[in-house]
Amino acid sequence: MDQHELLIRHAVAWADKRKQPLDRELLETVLNLRDFHDATAPQEWPAGSAEHLMLVRWPSHGPSGVPDVDRLAETLDSFWRFLRGTGRMASSSADPRELAKEARRAAPRMPDACADPTRHGAAKSLVEFGESIGLSLDGAGSMEELNQRMQQIMEAWNALPDDQRMAMSPSSAHQGSLRGMAATDLMASLLAGDDDVDDVFGLGDEDGNIPFADVPEVAADVRAAPFVQQCRRLVEWVGERGREITPKQVLRLAPAREAYDRLGLGEWEREGARLAYGDLVAELPPEAQERWTATATTRESFRSAADCRPLDRLWTACLEAGVIELSRTRAYAAWDEPSSDEEWRHLGVVLASAVMIHAAPVRLPPLMGALLHLLDPQRRSLPLAELEEWWWDSPKNYLTELGYRDERARLHSDSALHRALHEMDDLGVWRRDGEALLPTALGHDVALMASTLVEEGVIDY
Repeated sequence: MDQHELLIRHAVAWADKRKQPLDRELLETVLNLRDFHDATAPQEWPAGSAEHLMLVRWPSHGPSGVPDVDRLAETLDSFWRFLRGTGRMASSSADPRELAKEARRAAPRMPDACADPTRHGAAKSLVEFGESIGLSLDGAGSMEELNQRMQQIMEAWNALPDDQRMAMSPSSAHQGSLRGMAATDLMASLLAGDDDVDDVFGLGDEDGNIPFADVPEVAADVRAAPFVQQCRRLVEWVGERGREITPKQVLRLAPAREAYDRLGLGEWEREGARLAYGDLVAELPPEAQERWTATATTRESFRSAADCRPLDRLWTACLEAGVIELSRTRAYAAWDEPSSDEEWRHLGVVLASAVMIHAAPVRLPPLMGALLHLLDPQRRSLPLAELEEWWWDSPKNYLTELGYRDERARLHSDSALHRALHEMDDLGVWRRDGEALLPTALGHDVALMASTLVEEGVIDY
């Protein structure tokens, strides 16, 4: 028996007795969607949950096509009245009348949301793609037949040109950037089979291939990474009730500053400034150094969450990884705890790649340089002095390009390198040991993925 069967039966009987409209099948779909994807009890309906159901959850994971939206809104209204009238509604829930207003506001936008393929989740997109080529999962006589059909759909999907797959995948308007989607798609195809990556930097074996790292080691690096824990904290703060966002899909100013304080992002900024500018600041008078320290964060100065790098790198990474979902006006938590080493690895590589993709253009070359130095199988430690020397002589160093080669330019070059390294220090892609970087299994896989993203044109390096 369905786990919600008894509750649904009582709700139907209650509605029939009062001649309230309630569609049993729609209600069953609603409760199953929220239970499976949001881990939400059927009695819990906080403010924002009606909009999330109708504009995020149903379009992304609900049945194909557009439901009878008016019938759905009526069913939800009756169900909320039933919960409140029988004392079953959770104390954290909003008033049924407010929920009904919320549903009515969302109703006109739901058909477009359901019909928009870029709002569909990956599984739903694959199922609908399969149906479009005559491979439906319905009617499979056994699990073996179901798996066989799914494999055929995956093979046909992977055979599509990249631009077609990207056009049919969740878009930047809802689940992350277009480049992020391309990166995630590429990572999924590479990591799924642990294929070797073609060696374009002369570091591989005699066949020109570099294997991925041992999965349990990568997963351990991901679980231990402070950045991953910060992402989890951000998602928990966003919560099931959600947080308000702007039309540009970033947090509104007040909640952005609240998140900044809650996550202690000022400390990350101060450490980055110390690493980048410590030598330069040391030349200032003591009172000037104190003023610099007091103003080394953007807490009071940023006017958009997108301008606050400590928050933006967490936010964009969470969107790319799908652990935060967006409706038109709110962001919602969607953290799904990885259940295997493979899932932990995938999460870590997606988050790290997102940080690189969204890093400032001047940060990317030194980041790539550090990762590729550590990718060398003969490398056990990378002294920062060696990396500073490499960056000083790199043709990608803008100071080299501009012809500045004096002592003060060297200080700025070293500062730029350390500021770039700080972007990924907490991601577990390397470990610091005094004045050296040590390679990690996660860093190995991220370096392989980054080099492939460069080769595919996803990252402009």
